[in-house]
Amino acid sequence: MNSISSDTDERSFRIADFREFGHRYAIDYRFPDGDEDESSDVVRGHVEEWRLASGMSVTHSDLQILQPYESTSVGSSPLYLLVVLDGHVDLRLNGKPVRMSPGTALSTRLGRQSILSASHQKDQRLVTVSLGISPAQCQPPQPLSSLLESWQRTTTPVAVWNLPEYMRVSMRFAISRQATLVARELMLEGLMLQLLGLTLNQLSQPEASRFLTLPGDHYRLEAVRQLLESSPEKNHSLESLAKTAAMSSSSLRSKFRQAYGDSVFNYLRDCRLALARRYLQQGYSVQQAAWMSGYQHATNFATAFRRRYGVSPSHLTSQLAFRA
Repeated sequence: MNSISSDTDERSFRIADFREFGHRYAIDYRFPDGDEDESSDVVRGHVEEWRLASGMSVTHSDLQILQPYESTSVGSSPLYLLVVLDGHVDLRLNGKPVRMSPGTALSTRLGRQSILSASHQKDQRLVTVSLGISPAQCQPPQPLSSLLESWQRTTTPVAVWNLPEYMRVSMRFAISRQATLVARELMLEGLMLQLLGLTLNQLSQPEASRFLTLPGDHYRLEAVRQLLESSPEKNHSLESLAKTAAMSSSSLRSKFRQAYGDSVFNYLRDCRLALARRYLQQGYSVQQAAWMSGYQHATNFATAFRRRYGVSPSHLTSQLAFRA
């Protein structure tokens, strides 16, 4: 057993660091606030990685999210497990929305038939433990090899479930650095085997019961959020969005802020500005970018853009022209 990487001291991770992570782990990262500045901080905290004797790769991260970011798996892995101990992660598993909250676990495969996307909201502390294993890169001993054989025989290997309280307590202790490194790795080895056993037990349940039941409001709010994100240029009204969510305007206003940490129209504004920024990067004029992203007046667009990104849209276009 050995720790293959350990940033135990708190540090900032920049967009450039995420590019490196993406190359190493076959993950495509996106930054809604813009990614031109590679030195921009995305998260702050620490990350630890272990390659255990069984061949399992375990990653523990304890991070403060400084700006929103999104990730999509572009590689393949026969086994991937994610446990969220603090914070929230919004996942899409082959298009199915799933919100991971503290104490929940995800079990799945990654590949062409199982694409995992995640959205991480800013201004939250996110503590996770993830596990991956590839039999092609190791010869797992018993009982892990038997667990993996059972896993690979499963036709629909995906589940989202509540972690038992005793597992949460044990996992928090194992990652707390209160014990020696060797002791922590031994504890993690045992915990990961238990996690695999619990995963197989979940997969023995009927498929319909493998996903935690989420409040109906979550799905309705997610429909509104996705509508704003996919078509921010349209003339959305609170009344029409409330109809989409099948709730009153006042309920949508309060519940949207509670779920996503911002108002409906602040979120819409950010989506419009992000779309306009992409148009500017593609070579469109300020007036064209403003109009195509839903702004009726270029002056209003320029003011909002400067407040959001700290520079005027014309300054951004001149920078891009200079680089070209």
